[in-house]
Amino acid sequence: MRTPLLAAALVAVLMAAAAPLVAHHAFSAEFDNQRPLNMRGTFVKMDWVNPHSWVHFEVTLPDGSTAVWEAETPPPNQLIRQGWRRTDLTEGDEIVVRGYAAKNGSTRMWAQNVTIVGQNGQELAEPRTVLNMFSQNPDGVPEGLLPGQN
Repeated sequence: MRTPLLAAALVAVLMAAAAPLVAHHAFSAEFDNQRPLNMRGTFVKMDWVNPHSWVHFEVTLPDGSTAVWEAETPPPNQLIRQGWRRTDLTEGDEIVVRGYAAKNGSTRMWAQNVTIVGQNGQELAEPRTVLNMFSQNPDGVPEGLLPGQN
């Protein structure tokens, strides 16, 4: 009687421990490396959370309306190791986020590079990159793929 109960308890503990591993997705499960994005917008906020942090920024669409985009980045410890500090971006900063579109066509993307191009309403003479994961595809987004590319 004790052996089946012990076995069931062990299976439950192992499944609970494995759940976070299943929850963590691969890049290719959510993002499309054939759909690069180069988005310019106004920084709204940053979620410094595990397993990945998020940059929220507002873009102006061709019709003049706005949409808030979310760009997934590495976790806080990796951002800090790359030199990014929580104080680097402040609400209202103009940023350029380069990366890859979500496969589901939403306003989410993977951020490969985040560059500050304007602060306090002024363009910076020298843009400041706070995230530079890899070299970016210079061809940009195919025309009409997603709104708000600049």
